[in-house]
Amino acid sequence: MESNIKEIRSRFHIYDTCNWINTHKFTKVCLQFPDELLSISSCIYEELKKETDSDLYILGDTSYASCCIDVVASMHVQSDAIVHYGHTCFSKVNIPVFLVFNEKYLNLQNVFQLLQNNKTIDNLDKLCLFYNCEYDHAKAILAEHWFQHFPKSYMAFIDLTSYSTNNFFGRVIKNKDNEEFSSDILKDCVCIFIGTSGHTFFNFTVAVAAKKWYLLDPETMQINDIEQSSWFKRRRFLIEKCKDANVVGILICKIAGDQTKDIINRMKQLCKANGKKSYIVSVGKPNVAKLANFPEIDIYVMIACPENNLYDSRDFYQPIVYPYELEVAFNSNQEDYLTTHVTNYDELLSGGKHNKDIAEVTESTDVSLVTGKLRETKIVSTSACTDLVEKQNWEIDNIGFNLKSKSWRGLEQKLGETEVKQVEKGRDGLPLQYSNEPE
Repeated sequence: MESNIKEIRSRFHIYDTCNWINTHKFTKVCLQFPDELLSISSCIYEELKKETDSDLYILGDTSYASCCIDVVASMHVQSDAIVHYGHTCFSKVNIPVFLVFNEKYLNLQNVFQLLQNNKTIDNLDKLCLFYNCEYDHAKAILAEHWFQHFPKSYMAFIDLTSYSTNNFFGRVIKNKDNEEFSSDILKDCVCIFIGTSGHTFFNFTVAVAAKKWYLLDPETMQINDIEQSSWFKRRRFLIEKCKDANVVGILICKIAGDQTKDIINRMKQLCKANGKKSYIVSVGKPNVAKLANFPEIDIYVMIACPENNLYDSRDFYQPIVYPYELEVAFNSNQEDYLTTHVTNYDELLSGGKHNKDIAEVTESTDVSLVTGKLRETKIVSTSACTDLVEKQNWEIDNIGFNLKSKSWRGLEQKLGETEVKQVEKGRDGLPLQYSNEPE
């Protein structure tokens, strides 16, 4: 038992956590745990209480993804700060946060033996090494071995203190001389990710335009080259679906920070500029059944952290896209999407790397590449009193089209078409067993 406590104190940085809480004099602190760590949350709580007098609250079953900081839940107890355990997406929030990663053992000897045995990688100069956050505890010795074997290469360090423009997804790219570089240099690099195949790796392969990606899994000790994600092949289709849509659902899967409000307003402005109706949809953790309640919505744009897995899901009745796809579809000022992709929506906002002014849209007609039907762009202006009539007619057209396309249109009277019958006795009893049902 004593050895387990020592392991917990070391693995989850009990001393550093308490020192952070006491130094900043926080009185109420939430401890946010993912599902896989809830079983030991009480042990961590007890160890923390030995060294701090602050009120501690355990948070579980987060509102959205466990990698995101659950600011909403912390507001219920009016907490001053949050200690987040486990994997994180490094999203910005407006509350102090202390990150404690779920450390895992990394066999460096086997890792570099695997890299050297791969002749394709071993003969390259321009390489960049990424690692998942559970291996951050070994970054010093990992960097030493990496630059010793590949002195001309780069490494993406997890950096929680840097606020430079070179920081992306909580990481900063450096060389052996500790010089920082922007993510643009990765266009000419082959990137290697140490970790398991999951949302984090998918996000990197989509958002970072590297020459090639390799996945080095320390659990299976295998290294595999990754072909271009099938998601990229759907991008043209998704952007075309955005253009076809008359009603856009802004799906909220993250409520933290001012950036969330800003990107929602940005999406609403894009829809309005293109004559589209938009609705904000907040249903907690989205699933197929919840979103099926809104059949009039043609497409969803999800406001979530970059590592959300719903973007790649095929189960939903309506497509789900990144804010960047909506930007490309509705804003002609955006750059060529064939060579660029943005999963972090902060970059689309004012001051961001990919922020562009919303282009002025004129009324036009073209043909949808998905349905083959005519697609009209009708812009509603507010400069004259006749615009109210134009807007009303356009809404009636949409309502009529949506109603006509439905297989069931609600209850209909059908006057004169229904046979008149005598009044009959209905079912009697409880739903468990009505009187007219056999026992």
